[in-house]
Amino acid sequence: MSFHYFSNIVGNRALTHRLSKDISENMLSHAYILEGPRGSGRHTVALNVAAAIECERRQQESDLPDLFGEVASGEIPCGDCPACEKILSGKSPDVITMGLEDDKQSIGVETVRQLKNDMYTAPNDLSVKVYIIEDADTMTVQAQNAFLLSLEEPPAYVLFFLLCENSAKLLETVRSRAPTLRTERLESEQVEEFLLRTDKRAKALKEESPEDWKALVFVSSGSIGYALELLDVKKRAKVFETRAVAKELIRMLKGTDRSAVFEAIAAFGTKRAEVIRQLSFLQYAIRDLLLLKKSESAPLCFFEDRDAATELATHFTAQGLFALSDAVTVATDDLESNANVRLTLTNMMLSAGLL
Repeated sequence: MSFHYFSNIVGNRALTHRLSKDISENMLSHAYILEGPRGSGRHTVALNVAAAIECERRQQESDLPDLFGEVASGEIPCGDCPACEKILSGKSPDVITMGLEDDKQSIGVETVRQLKNDMYTAPNDLSVKVYIIEDADTMTVQAQNAFLLSLEEPPAYVLFFLLCENSAKLLETVRSRAPTLRTERLESEQVEEFLLRTDKRAKALKEESPEDWKALVFVSSGSIGYALELLDVKKRAKVFETRAVAKELIRMLKGTDRSAVFEAIAAFGTKRAEVIRQLSFLQYAIRDLLLLKKSESAPLCFFEDRDAATELATHFTAQGLFALSDAVTVATDDLESNANVRLTLTNMMLSAGLL
């Protein structure tokens, strides 16, 4: 018999196998980079590792033989002991989550300094002190350099989890000091099963509005965290509205009528953050159309109606879609740097050769 680690985490078998091996062999790294899209379970993984380390079942029974001379067995983390309950509910003072402040676009040196000052205070009631740094890939170069010493020589009880969507944005010196583990996209069936098993809102939505339920599961793109967010009526309505705008935009752009292009520009929102969201969905739509130019059976992440998307793809050339994708990327970067919204959208259409 033996312990079974992280059976409560959906999917991500390669990642959890690596972490369970590290824990069981007492070979945990002092830091891990957890890479994956927002809502893909990175934070959940970090919490479960902390809980597995402290789980009383593991602490008390892992080396106790039973009557037949075999080691004790069970699920780790058990989820029931005081340590597991405190950590998994987010109530442990020794599991600290840090990240972007509401009004900031990057993590600066001051945040790193606060971490460095705090980490030399011993844990309150755990054997470890866990720092979960969300949006770690938004750390400025100066902040990353300031973080390096902490990453190289932390106190023995400190464990870092750097959560990011794109680890390539981290300095090589940071990446070389922490193994990168990637979360996986889940199958729609896994997302659906988890939601129906754990959240009453999911069952109610599926019964009351099967079409919205189907759209929610599809839009979640294999992310349980995102799917849980979409169970909120207001958030779901906003996302569905933004997707609808992006769908209409790509339809407007399928011809060569310049008046339709100006109509498309006018169809965008007026607020910077709103337009950035619309552009992100437009990029997903372009991605689907490009894939469909190669194969009609390509996996889609934006269009739910494959036949309609396949027909729409015939109105674009691959070269035109690549140009539009590049223009959308540039426009998004410009808007994030506070460029004028209407001027940026007009330049985007010009760069894509649509005006």
